[in-house]
Amino acid sequence: MLFMDRLNRFSRHTVTWLFAACLWGVSFPGAGAGQGTPASSSGDSHLLVTYSWGVPARSNIGDTAIAVGFFNLLRESRFESPVVAMTYQRADDPAFAGMHGYLEGYLPGLEATLPFPFVDLVNASPSEPGPPGSAWHAFHQRWGASTLRAFENGTLHATTAAAVAEDFLDRLPREIFEELERENQAAADAFRNAGFVMYTSGMVLNFGRSGHRNFYSYTLRNAMSLLVARALDIPYGINAHSFEAIDWPAGLVLRPLLEDAEFVYCRDPDSIEFLRQKGIELRRTGFRPDTTFFVEGLDEPWAESFKRTHGLGEREFIAVLTRSGHSQGGLVAKTVSAEREQAHMATIRGFIEEWIERTGKPVVICPEVRSEIPWMRKYVYEQLPPDVREHCVLIEDFWTTEQAYSLYRRAEMVVSMEMHSVIMALGIGTPGVLPEFMENGRKGTMLGELGLGDWYIDIDGPASDEALLDTALQIHRDPGAARERVDVALPGLRARGLGVIDDIRNAWRQPET
Repeated sequence: MLFMDRLNRFSRHTVTWLFAACLWGVSFPGAGAGQGTPASSSGDSHLLVTYSWGVPARSNIGDTAIAVGFFNLLRESRFESPVVAMTYQRADDPAFAGMHGYLEGYLPGLEATLPFPFVDLVNASPSEPGPPGSAWHAFHQRWGASTLRAFENGTLHATTAAAVAEDFLDRLPREIFEELERENQAAADAFRNAGFVMYTSGMVLNFGRSGHRNFYSYTLRNAMSLLVARALDIPYGINAHSFEAIDWPAGLVLRPLLEDAEFVYCRDPDSIEFLRQKGIELRRTGFRPDTTFFVEGLDEPWAESFKRTHGLGEREFIAVLTRSGHSQGGLVAKTVSAEREQAHMATIRGFIEEWIERTGKPVVICPEVRSEIPWMRKYVYEQLPPDVREHCVLIEDFWTTEQAYSLYRRAEMVVSMEMHSVIMALGIGTPGVLPEFMENGRKGTMLGELGLGDWYIDIDGPASDEALLDTALQIHRDPGAARERVDVALPGLRARGLGVIDDIRNAWRQPET
Protein backbone atom coordinates (compact mmCIF):
# COMPACT_ATOMS: atom_id res chain seq x y z
CA MET A 1 0.00 0.00 0.00
CA LEU A 2 2.83 2.37 0.91
CA PHE A 3 4.54 1.62 -2.41
CA MET A 4 1.39 2.48 -4.38
CA ASP A 5 1.00 5.74 -2.43
CA ARG A 6 4.49 6.71 -3.54
CA LEU A 7 3.86 5.75 -7.13
CA ASN A 8 0.93 8.14 -7.23
CA ARG A 9 3.27 10.99 -6.31
CA PHE A 10 6.03 10.15 -8.78
CA SER A 11 6.50 11.50 -12.26
CA ARG A 12 5.68 9.46 -15.33
CA HIS A 13 9.36 8.72 -15.94
CA THR A 14 9.96 7.68 -12.37
CA VAL A 15 6.85 5.52 -12.22
CA THR A 16 8.13 3.64 -15.25
CA TRP A 17 11.57 3.33 -13.73
CA LEU A 18 10.37 2.12 -10.32
CA PHE A 19 7.96 -0.38 -11.85
CA ALA A 20 10.80 -1.76 -13.94
CA ALA A 21 13.00 -1.86 -10.86
CA CYS A 22 10.50 -4.12 -9.14
CA LEU A 23 10.27 -6.41 -12.13
CA TRP A 24 13.99 -6.48 -12.91
CA GLY A 25 15.31 -6.52 -9.38
CA VAL A 26 17.40 -3.36 -9.32
CA SER A 27 19.72 -3.54 -6.33
CA PHE A 28 20.84 -0.53 -4.35
CA PRO A 29 23.61 -0.54 -1.75
CA GLY A 30 21.20 -0.32 1.19
CA ALA A 31 17.64 0.40 0.06
CA GLY A 32 15.47 2.42 2.43
CA ALA A 33 11.92 3.68 2.63
CA GLY A 34 10.34 7.05 3.22
CA GLN A 35 9.47 10.12 1.24
CA GLY A 36 11.62 12.52 3.19
CA THR A 37 10.45 15.69 4.88
CA PRO A 38 11.44 19.34 4.61
CA ALA A 39 14.70 20.28 6.25
CA SER A 40 14.26 20.42 10.01
CA SER A 41 14.28 23.72 11.87
CA SER A 42 15.00 21.98 15.18
CA GLY A 43 18.62 23.09 15.20
CA ASP A 44 20.20 19.73 14.33
CA SER A 45 23.04 20.25 11.89
CA HIS A 46 22.85 18.50 8.56
CA LEU A 47 24.99 18.20 5.45
CA LEU A 48 23.49 20.11 2.54
CA VAL A 49 24.49 18.46 -0.74
CA THR A 50 24.07 20.60 -3.87
CA TYR A 51 23.30 19.63 -6.56
CA SER A 52 21.82 16.31 -7.61
CA TRP A 53 22.18 16.89 -11.35
CA GLY A 54 20.55 13.97 -13.11
CA VAL A 55 17.12 12.36 -13.16
CA PRO A 56 16.84 8.55 -13.36
CA ALA A 57 16.03 7.23 -16.84
CA ARG A 58 15.56 10.74 -18.20
CA SER A 59 18.54 12.23 -19.95
CA ASN A 60 22.06 11.33 -18.76
CA ILE A 61 23.17 8.18 -16.95
CA GLY A 62 26.45 9.83 -15.95
CA ASP A 63 24.90 12.92 -14.36
CA THR A 64 22.49 10.72 -12.45
CA ALA A 65 25.41 8.79 -10.98
CA ILE A 66 27.25 11.78 -9.49
CA ALA A 67 25.13 12.38 -6.39
CA VAL A 68 24.47 8.72 -5.63
CA GLY A 69 28.17 7.95 -5.85
CA PHE A 70 28.80 10.60 -3.21
CA PHE A 71 25.98 9.16 -1.09
CA ASN A 72 27.68 5.77 -1.25
CA LEU A 73 30.82 7.35 0.20
CA LEU A 74 28.75 8.88 3.01
CA ARG A 75 27.18 5.52 3.76
CA GLU A 76 30.50 3.67 3.63
CA SER A 77 32.17 6.18 5.95
CA ARG A 78 29.24 5.91 8.40
CA PHE A 79 28.58 9.61 8.19
CA GLU A 80 26.71 10.42 11.37
CA SER A 81 24.83 13.66 10.58
CA PRO A 82 21.56 14.01 8.64
CA VAL A 83 21.80 14.78 4.93
CA VAL A 84 19.66 17.10 2.81
CA ALA A 85 19.89 16.95 -0.98
CA MET A 86 19.18 19.95 -3.21
CA THR A 87 18.36 18.83 -6.74
CA TYR A 88 18.77 20.64 -10.03
CA GLN A 89 15.06 20.22 -10.78
CA ARG A 90 12.41 22.84 -10.07
CA ALA A 91 9.49 22.02 -7.82
CA ASP A 92 7.12 21.98 -10.81
CA ASP A 93 9.30 19.58 -12.80
CA PRO A 94 7.41 16.24 -12.92
CA ALA A 95 10.71 14.43 -12.45
CA PHE A 96 11.32 16.04 -9.08
CA ALA A 97 8.54 14.07 -7.41
CA GLY A 98 10.52 10.84 -7.73
CA MET A 99 13.93 12.11 -6.75
CA HIS A 100 13.69 11.47 -3.03
CA GLY A 101 12.73 7.82 -3.44
CA TYR A 102 15.58 7.26 -5.87
CA LEU A 103 18.23 9.05 -3.84
CA GLU A 104 17.14 7.42 -0.59
CA GLY A 105 17.71 4.05 -2.22
CA TYR A 106 21.40 4.91 -2.03
CA LEU A 107 21.32 6.78 1.29
CA PRO A 108 18.66 5.34 3.61
CA GLY A 109 17.39 7.97 6.01
CA LEU A 110 18.02 10.89 3.65
CA GLU A 111 16.36 13.70 5.57
CA ALA A 112 14.95 15.68 2.67
CA THR A 113 15.20 16.25 -1.06
CA LEU A 114 14.58 19.84 -2.10
CA PRO A 115 13.88 21.38 -5.52
CA PHE A 116 16.22 23.92 -7.07
CA PRO A 117 15.26 27.23 -5.44
CA PHE A 118 17.20 29.77 -7.49
CA VAL A 119 15.61 29.74 -10.95
CA ASP A 120 12.98 32.31 -10.05
CA LEU A 121 15.33 34.29 -7.79
CA VAL A 122 18.04 35.00 -10.36
CA ASN A 123 16.74 36.25 -13.69
CA ALA A 124 18.23 34.83 -16.86
CA SER A 125 18.37 38.22 -18.55
CA PRO A 126 20.00 41.34 -17.11
CA SER A 127 17.20 43.30 -18.80
CA GLU A 128 14.51 41.71 -16.61
CA PRO A 129 14.09 43.45 -13.24
CA GLY A 130 12.06 40.71 -11.59
CA PRO A 131 8.92 41.17 -9.48
CA PRO A 132 8.82 44.12 -7.05
CA GLY A 133 9.90 43.12 -3.58
CA SER A 134 12.20 40.36 -4.81
CA ALA A 135 15.93 40.24 -4.14
CA TRP A 136 16.63 40.38 -7.86
CA HIS A 137 14.42 43.43 -8.30
CA ALA A 138 16.33 45.29 -5.60
CA PHE A 139 19.64 44.23 -7.13
CA HIS A 140 18.48 45.31 -10.59
CA GLN A 141 17.34 48.68 -9.22
CA ARG A 142 20.78 49.24 -7.68
CA TRP A 143 22.69 48.70 -10.93
CA GLY A 144 20.34 48.91 -13.91
CA ALA A 145 20.14 46.83 -17.07
CA SER A 146 22.97 48.59 -18.87
CA THR A 147 25.52 47.92 -16.13
CA LEU A 148 24.45 44.30 -15.70
CA ARG A 149 24.53 43.68 -19.44
CA ALA A 150 28.02 45.19 -19.64
CA PHE A 151 29.18 43.00 -16.75
CA GLU A 152 28.11 39.86 -18.63
CA ASN A 153 29.64 41.10 -21.88
CA GLY A 154 32.93 42.07 -20.26
CA THR A 155 32.59 45.70 -21.35
CA LEU A 156 32.05 47.29 -17.95
CA HIS A 157 34.57 49.69 -16.41
CA ALA A 158 36.86 47.77 -14.07
CA THR A 159 36.04 49.83 -10.98
CA THR A 160 32.30 49.39 -11.48
CA ALA A 161 32.74 45.69 -12.23
CA ALA A 162 34.50 45.24 -8.88
CA ALA A 163 31.62 46.95 -7.07
CA VAL A 164 29.02 44.76 -8.83
CA ALA A 165 31.07 41.67 -8.00
CA GLU A 166 31.12 42.66 -4.34
CA ASP A 167 27.33 42.86 -4.45
CA PHE A 168 27.20 39.36 -5.99
CA LEU A 169 29.44 38.09 -3.21
CA ASP A 170 27.70 39.61 -0.20
CA ARG A 171 24.55 41.69 -0.47
CA LEU A 172 22.64 39.79 -3.18
CA PRO A 173 23.04 36.32 -1.60
CA ARG A 174 21.97 37.72 1.79
CA GLU A 175 18.88 39.24 0.21
CA ILE A 176 18.16 36.00 -1.64
CA PHE A 177 18.37 34.13 1.65
CA GLU A 178 15.93 36.61 3.19
CA GLU A 179 13.59 35.99 0.25
CA LEU A 180 13.88 32.25 0.86
CA GLU A 181 12.90 32.84 4.47
CA ARG A 182 9.77 34.62 3.28
CA GLU A 183 8.85 32.38 0.36
CA ASN A 184 10.57 28.99 0.76
CA GLN A 185 11.12 28.07 4.38
CA ALA A 186 12.39 24.58 3.61
CA ALA A 187 15.19 25.96 1.43
CA ALA A 188 16.01 28.63 4.01
CA ASP A 189 16.21 25.98 6.75
CA ALA A 190 18.44 23.88 4.51
CA PHE A 191 21.05 26.63 4.71
CA ARG A 192 20.36 27.87 8.23
CA ASN A 193 20.79 24.42 9.77
CA ALA A 194 23.65 23.28 7.59
CA GLY A 195 26.88 22.22 9.24
CA PHE A 196 28.48 22.14 5.80
CA VAL A 197 27.45 22.81 2.19
CA MET A 198 28.89 20.32 -0.28
CA TYR A 199 29.02 20.93 -4.04
CA THR A 200 29.13 17.71 -6.04
CA SER A 201 31.17 16.79 -9.11
CA GLY A 202 30.59 18.67 -12.36
CA MET A 203 31.94 21.42 -14.56
CA VAL A 204 29.47 24.28 -14.12
CA LEU A 205 31.44 26.82 -12.07
CA ASN A 206 32.83 28.34 -15.24
CA PHE A 207 32.30 31.38 -17.42
CA GLY A 208 33.38 31.91 -21.01
CA ARG A 209 33.93 28.29 -22.02
CA SER A 210 33.84 28.04 -25.83
CA GLY A 211 32.68 31.65 -25.91
CA HIS A 212 29.65 30.96 -23.70
CA ARG A 213 29.01 34.18 -21.73
CA ASN A 214 25.70 33.58 -19.98
CA PHE A 215 26.64 34.72 -16.50
CA TYR A 216 23.21 35.08 -14.91
CA SER A 217 21.32 31.98 -16.01
CA TYR A 218 24.38 29.70 -15.88
CA THR A 219 27.35 30.74 -13.75
CA LEU A 220 25.51 32.77 -11.11
CA ARG A 221 22.63 30.35 -10.68
CA ASN A 222 24.98 27.37 -10.45
CA ALA A 223 27.14 29.16 -7.88
CA MET A 224 24.31 30.60 -5.78
CA SER A 225 24.19 27.87 -3.15
CA LEU A 226 27.88 28.51 -2.48
CA LEU A 227 27.42 32.28 -2.51
CA VAL A 228 24.64 31.97 0.07
CA ALA A 229 26.79 29.69 2.21
CA ARG A 230 29.72 32.11 2.02
CA ALA A 231 27.55 35.12 2.88
CA LEU A 232 26.12 33.27 5.90
CA ASP A 233 29.55 32.01 7.07
CA ILE A 234 28.61 28.38 6.50
CA PRO A 235 31.66 26.26 5.63
CA TYR A 236 31.46 24.89 2.11
CA GLY A 237 33.52 22.78 -0.25
CA ILE A 238 33.66 21.88 -3.93
CA ASN A 239 34.46 18.29 -4.76
CA ALA A 240 35.86 16.75 -7.94
CA HIS A 241 35.07 19.66 -10.23
CA SER A 242 36.47 20.55 -13.64
CA PHE A 243 37.36 24.15 -14.40
CA GLU A 244 37.35 25.15 -18.05
CA ALA A 245 37.24 28.95 -18.20
CA ILE A 246 36.93 31.87 -15.78
CA ASP A 247 36.82 34.92 -18.04
CA TRP A 248 36.79 38.49 -16.74
CA PRO A 249 34.80 39.78 -14.93
CA ALA A 250 33.40 36.49 -13.56
CA GLY A 251 36.73 35.92 -11.87
CA LEU A 252 35.94 38.84 -9.58
CA VAL A 253 33.16 36.62 -8.18
CA LEU A 254 34.55 33.13 -8.63
CA ARG A 255 38.05 33.83 -7.30
CA PRO A 256 36.97 34.81 -3.75
CA LEU A 257 34.26 32.16 -3.82
CA LEU A 258 36.85 29.47 -4.55
CA GLU A 259 39.53 30.90 -2.27
CA ASP A 260 37.17 31.02 0.72
CA ALA A 261 36.06 27.39 0.28
CA GLU A 262 37.33 24.85 2.80
CA PHE A 263 38.52 22.84 -0.18
CA VAL A 264 38.31 22.91 -3.96
CA TYR A 265 39.13 19.47 -5.30
CA CYS A 266 39.44 18.78 -9.02
CA ARG A 267 38.58 15.56 -10.81
CA ASP A 268 41.35 16.08 -13.33
CA PRO A 269 44.90 17.36 -12.88
CA ASP A 270 44.56 19.81 -15.76
CA SER A 271 41.93 21.79 -13.83
CA ILE A 272 44.37 22.13 -10.94
CA GLU A 273 46.94 23.52 -13.33
CA PHE A 274 44.35 25.86 -14.87
CA LEU A 275 43.49 27.34 -11.46
CA ARG A 276 47.21 27.70 -10.70
CA GLN A 277 47.70 29.60 -13.96
CA LYS A 278 44.82 31.87 -12.96
CA GLY A 279 46.65 32.66 -9.73
CA ILE A 280 43.76 31.40 -7.58
CA GLU A 281 45.15 30.48 -4.17
CA LEU A 282 43.10 27.74 -2.56
CA ARG A 283 43.07 26.62 1.06
CA ARG A 284 43.14 22.98 0.07
CA THR A 285 43.17 21.41 -3.37
CA GLY A 286 44.31 18.38 -5.28
CA PHE A 287 42.95 15.51 -7.33
CA ARG A 288 39.81 13.81 -6.07
CA PRO A 289 37.85 11.36 -8.21
CA ASP A 290 34.51 12.14 -9.77
CA THR A 291 31.99 10.52 -7.42
CA THR A 292 30.53 8.52 -10.30
CA PHE A 293 33.41 6.12 -9.60
CA PHE A 294 31.61 5.01 -6.45
CA VAL A 295 28.14 4.06 -7.68
CA GLU A 296 27.26 0.52 -6.69
CA GLY A 297 23.68 0.16 -7.93
CA LEU A 298 23.08 -2.67 -10.38
CA ASP A 299 20.25 -4.17 -12.40
CA GLU A 300 21.53 -7.71 -12.82
CA PRO A 301 18.28 -9.36 -14.00
CA TRP A 302 17.99 -6.80 -16.81
CA ALA A 303 21.57 -7.40 -17.91
CA GLU A 304 21.18 -11.16 -17.86
CA SER A 305 17.99 -10.91 -19.91
CA PHE A 306 19.71 -8.55 -22.36
CA LYS A 307 22.60 -10.98 -22.78
CA ARG A 308 20.29 -13.92 -23.43
CA THR A 309 18.12 -11.99 -25.87
CA HIS A 310 21.11 -10.94 -27.98
CA GLY A 311 23.29 -14.00 -27.53
CA LEU A 312 26.12 -12.17 -25.79
CA GLY A 313 28.74 -14.06 -23.84
CA GLU A 314 30.27 -12.87 -20.58
CA ARG A 315 33.06 -10.42 -21.46
CA GLU A 316 32.70 -11.48 -25.09
CA PHE A 317 31.43 -8.12 -26.36
CA ILE A 318 32.36 -4.44 -26.14
CA ALA A 319 30.17 -1.40 -25.56
CA VAL A 320 30.62 1.64 -27.82
CA LEU A 321 29.15 5.07 -27.09
CA THR A 322 29.16 8.05 -29.45
CA ARG A 323 28.77 11.76 -28.78
CA SER A 324 27.78 13.94 -31.70
CA GLY A 325 28.62 17.60 -31.49
CA HIS A 326 25.20 18.92 -32.45
CA SER A 327 23.30 16.55 -30.15
CA GLN A 328 24.69 18.51 -27.20
CA GLY A 329 23.49 21.93 -28.31
CA GLY A 330 24.90 25.11 -26.83
CA LEU A 331 28.66 25.43 -26.61
CA VAL A 332 29.75 22.25 -28.32
CA ALA A 333 27.32 22.57 -31.20
CA LYS A 334 28.78 25.98 -31.98
CA THR A 335 32.39 24.81 -32.02
CA VAL A 336 32.25 21.31 -33.55
CA SER A 337 31.61 21.74 -37.25
CA ALA A 338 29.48 19.35 -39.27
CA GLU A 339 32.62 18.20 -41.09
CA ARG A 340 34.42 17.37 -37.85
CA GLU A 341 31.38 15.60 -36.50
CA GLN A 342 31.17 13.39 -39.58
CA ALA A 343 34.89 12.65 -39.29
CA HIS A 344 34.35 11.56 -35.68
CA MET A 345 31.54 9.24 -36.64
CA ALA A 346 33.62 7.82 -39.49
CA THR A 347 36.35 7.01 -36.98
CA ILE A 348 33.87 5.15 -34.78
CA ARG A 349 32.38 3.27 -37.75
CA GLY A 350 35.84 2.32 -38.97
CA PHE A 351 36.78 1.12 -35.51
CA ILE A 352 33.67 -1.06 -35.25
CA GLU A 353 34.28 -2.58 -38.67
CA GLU A 354 37.95 -3.33 -37.95
CA TRP A 355 37.17 -4.64 -34.47
CA ILE A 356 34.61 -7.14 -35.76
CA GLU A 357 36.86 -8.19 -38.65
CA ARG A 358 39.87 -8.72 -36.36
CA THR A 359 38.14 -10.29 -33.34
CA GLY A 360 34.69 -11.48 -34.41
CA LYS A 361 33.38 -10.09 -31.09
CA PRO A 362 30.02 -8.29 -31.10
CA VAL A 363 29.53 -4.60 -30.38
CA VAL A 364 26.72 -3.06 -28.33
CA ILE A 365 26.10 0.53 -29.46
CA CYS A 366 24.53 2.34 -26.53
CA PRO A 367 23.82 5.90 -25.31
CA GLU A 368 25.09 7.85 -22.34
CA VAL A 369 22.63 10.65 -23.06
CA ARG A 370 19.12 10.36 -24.46
CA SER A 371 19.68 13.04 -27.09
CA GLU A 372 22.38 10.93 -28.77
CA ILE A 373 20.10 7.98 -29.59
CA PRO A 374 18.86 9.11 -33.04
CA TRP A 375 22.32 10.25 -34.10
CA MET A 376 24.17 7.09 -33.14
CA ARG A 377 21.64 5.21 -35.24
CA LYS A 378 21.85 7.59 -38.19
CA TYR A 379 25.60 8.26 -38.25
CA VAL A 380 26.96 4.93 -37.03
CA TYR A 381 24.63 1.94 -37.01
CA GLU A 382 22.74 2.60 -40.26
CA GLN A 383 25.95 3.40 -42.17
CA LEU A 384 27.70 0.17 -41.21
CA PRO A 385 27.86 -2.54 -43.90
CA PRO A 386 25.06 -5.11 -43.49
CA ASP A 387 27.46 -7.91 -42.56
CA VAL A 388 28.93 -5.71 -39.80
CA ARG A 389 25.50 -4.72 -38.48
CA GLU A 390 24.77 -8.41 -37.97
CA HIS A 391 27.36 -8.35 -35.20
CA CYS A 392 26.01 -5.20 -33.56
CA VAL A 393 23.26 -4.56 -31.04
CA LEU A 394 21.68 -1.10 -30.91
CA ILE A 395 20.12 0.12 -27.65
CA GLU A 396 17.46 2.60 -28.74
CA ASP A 397 15.36 2.82 -25.59
CA PHE A 398 17.05 5.02 -23.04
CA TRP A 399 18.22 3.02 -20.09
CA THR A 400 18.96 3.54 -16.42
CA THR A 401 22.28 4.11 -14.72
CA GLU A 402 21.91 0.73 -13.00
CA GLN A 403 21.30 -1.09 -16.28
CA ALA A 404 24.38 0.53 -17.77
CA TYR A 405 26.53 -0.50 -14.81
CA SER A 406 25.39 -4.09 -15.04
CA LEU A 407 26.05 -4.22 -18.79
CA TYR A 408 29.46 -2.53 -18.49
CA ARG A 409 30.33 -5.05 -15.79
CA ARG A 410 29.85 -7.86 -18.31
CA ALA A 411 31.65 -6.17 -21.19
CA GLU A 412 35.23 -6.81 -22.21
CA MET A 413 35.71 -3.06 -22.46
CA VAL A 414 33.82 0.19 -22.92
CA VAL A 415 34.84 2.56 -25.72
CA SER A 416 33.09 5.84 -25.11
CA MET A 417 33.31 9.36 -26.47
CA GLU A 418 31.74 10.46 -23.15
CA MET A 419 33.92 10.42 -20.03
CA HIS A 420 31.28 9.34 -17.57
CA SER A 421 30.74 5.96 -19.19
CA VAL A 422 34.49 5.41 -19.03
CA ILE A 423 34.35 6.32 -15.33
CA MET A 424 31.42 3.97 -14.82
CA ALA A 425 33.29 1.15 -16.53
CA LEU A 426 36.51 1.71 -14.59
CA GLY A 427 34.63 2.01 -11.32
CA ILE A 428 33.22 -1.45 -11.81
CA GLY A 429 36.50 -2.98 -12.96
CA THR A 430 36.09 -2.87 -16.75
CA PRO A 431 38.73 -1.24 -19.01
CA GLY A 432 37.53 1.98 -20.62
CA VAL A 433 38.91 3.79 -23.66
CA LEU A 434 38.11 7.47 -24.26
CA PRO A 435 38.26 8.75 -27.86
CA GLU A 436 37.01 12.31 -27.32
CA PHE A 437 37.19 15.73 -28.91
CA MET A 438 38.70 18.57 -26.92
CA GLU A 439 35.46 20.55 -26.61
CA ASN A 440 34.26 17.92 -24.15
CA GLY A 441 36.62 19.42 -21.63
CA ARG A 442 39.54 18.73 -19.34
CA LYS A 443 37.94 15.87 -17.42
CA GLY A 444 39.41 13.25 -19.76
CA THR A 445 42.88 14.05 -18.47
CA MET A 446 42.00 12.24 -15.24
CA LEU A 447 43.01 9.01 -17.01
CA GLY A 448 46.61 10.13 -16.71
CA GLU A 449 46.19 10.52 -12.96
CA LEU A 450 45.01 6.89 -12.85
CA GLY A 451 48.01 5.63 -14.81
CA LEU A 452 45.77 4.97 -17.80
CA GLY A 453 46.76 7.89 -19.98
CA ASP A 454 47.33 5.64 -22.98
CA TRP A 455 43.60 4.89 -22.98
CA TYR A 456 42.88 8.55 -23.78
CA ILE A 457 42.75 9.41 -27.50
CA ASP A 458 42.21 12.78 -29.13
CA ILE A 459 39.78 11.76 -31.84
CA ASP A 460 40.86 14.77 -33.92
CA GLY A 461 44.53 13.95 -33.53
CA PRO A 462 46.80 12.51 -36.20
CA ALA A 463 46.37 8.77 -36.75
CA SER A 464 43.53 8.66 -34.20
CA ASP A 465 41.85 5.82 -36.16
CA GLU A 466 44.90 3.60 -35.77
CA ALA A 467 45.45 4.67 -32.17
CA LEU A 468 41.90 3.74 -31.18
CA LEU A 469 42.03 0.33 -32.82
CA ASP A 470 45.53 -0.44 -31.52
CA THR A 471 44.55 0.51 -27.96
CA ALA A 472 41.45 -1.68 -28.00
CA LEU A 473 43.28 -4.63 -29.55
CA GLN A 474 46.03 -4.36 -26.95
CA ILE A 475 43.42 -4.64 -24.21
CA HIS A 476 41.81 -7.54 -26.08
CA ARG A 477 45.06 -9.47 -26.39
CA ASP A 478 45.59 -9.46 -22.62
CA PRO A 479 42.32 -8.59 -20.89
CA GLY A 480 43.59 -9.88 -17.57
CA ALA A 481 46.47 -7.42 -17.58
CA ALA A 482 44.12 -4.58 -18.58
CA ARG A 483 41.73 -5.36 -15.75
CA GLU A 484 44.62 -5.58 -13.35
CA ARG A 485 45.63 -2.02 -14.34
CA VAL A 486 42.13 -0.90 -13.42
CA ASP A 487 42.12 -2.86 -10.17
CA VAL A 488 45.42 -1.28 -9.11
CA ALA A 489 43.97 2.23 -9.51
CA LEU A 490 40.68 1.71 -7.65
CA PRO A 491 41.78 1.45 -3.98
CA GLY A 492 43.64 4.74 -4.16
CA LEU A 493 40.60 6.40 -5.75
CA ARG A 494 38.34 5.16 -2.98
CA ALA A 495 40.72 6.33 -0.28
CA ARG A 496 40.78 9.81 -1.79
CA GLY A 497 37.00 9.86 -2.12
CA LEU A 498 36.53 8.83 1.51
CA GLY A 499 39.08 11.44 2.56
CA VAL A 500 36.67 14.15 1.40
CA ILE A 501 34.17 12.96 4.03
CA ASP A 502 36.85 13.47 6.69
CA ASP A 503 37.43 16.98 5.36
CA ILE A 504 33.71 17.72 5.76
CA ARG A 505 33.74 16.44 9.35
CA ASN A 506 36.79 18.54 10.19
CA ALA A 507 35.20 21.74 8.84
CA TRP A 508 31.78 21.16 10.40
CA ARG A 509 30.01 23.98 12.21
CA GLN A 510 27.07 23.97 14.55
CA PRO A 511 24.12 26.17 13.52
CA GLU A 512 23.39 29.33 15.42
CA THR A 513 20.85 29.00 18.21
